[in-house]
Amino acid sequence: MNTSPFLHLFSFSRFDPELFVLILSRTSGVLIAMPAFSARAVPTRIKALAAVALSALLFPLIGGHIPFRDTGYDTLLLDIASEFLIGVSIGFCAYLIFAAVALGGQLAGVQAGFGIVDVINPLGVAEVPLLGNFQTQVAFLVFLATNAQYALLWTLARSYEVINVGGGSFSDSYFSGIAHLFGGMMTLGLVLASPFIVGGLVLNLVLGFLSKMMPQMNLISLGLPVMVLGGLLLTLLGLPFFTAVLARSMGGLGVTLDDLLKVMAGHGG
Repeated sequence: MNTSPFLHLFSFSRFDPELFVLILSRTSGVLIAMPAFSARAVPTRIKALAAVALSALLFPLIGGHIPFRDTGYDTLLLDIASEFLIGVSIGFCAYLIFAAVALGGQLAGVQAGFGIVDVINPLGVAEVPLLGNFQTQVAFLVFLATNAQYALLWTLARSYEVINVGGGSFSDSYFSGIAHLFGGMMTLGLVLASPFIVGGLVLNLVLGFLSKMMPQMNLISLGLPVMVLGGLLLTLLGLPFFTAVLARSMGGLGVTLDDLLKVMAGHGG
């Protein structure tokens, strides 16, 4: 009787519970830190189920190439922490792009006149970055359109070829690389907000000249609607620029993740 080749995926010659826990730790770190899936709107049970299911798929592919592990509990705890940090680092690279979008949205909202929404919140619960939320939703659509989520999952599977289980290296190169990513996040946020910063500056200069030429004009009652109208116009006209910059950043996510894997494996500086 011929058996299907797909059944070999679920044929276990042995089961190493320690190895499965380590795989689950790295997988959980990626899912916890990756964009969208780490949001509070996703139930914790769904996150846990997805982590276990993804680990179960990776285990037969990885377990056959790794010898049986028989270590003490102290070494196991250190390996779990190391694997979890590797996973968080992979997901955090993509999350930093959304952090840059949030930063750019905050800066753009203030320049576009939407900053008053953050100050005067009728609900009184928390600040509501109106323009930032809109740009985050657009960024999520770009994230899906560029298949960046597949780049994260591919990097997770490939990480076991580059970094052995329990073999993560967190040297000075790792921390300098993370600091460099933070710098890139700040730069990207400023680039995304640059049309609003320049437009807000020009609009404020025009309103300032008008107030000097016509002192009787009520600048407060006129300035806010003009700023909001200009902000809406810049949002509409700047969408192609916004999506193009994000698509380029998310398109280079795979290269950034490969460099991060080399640094964590101790192969790069």
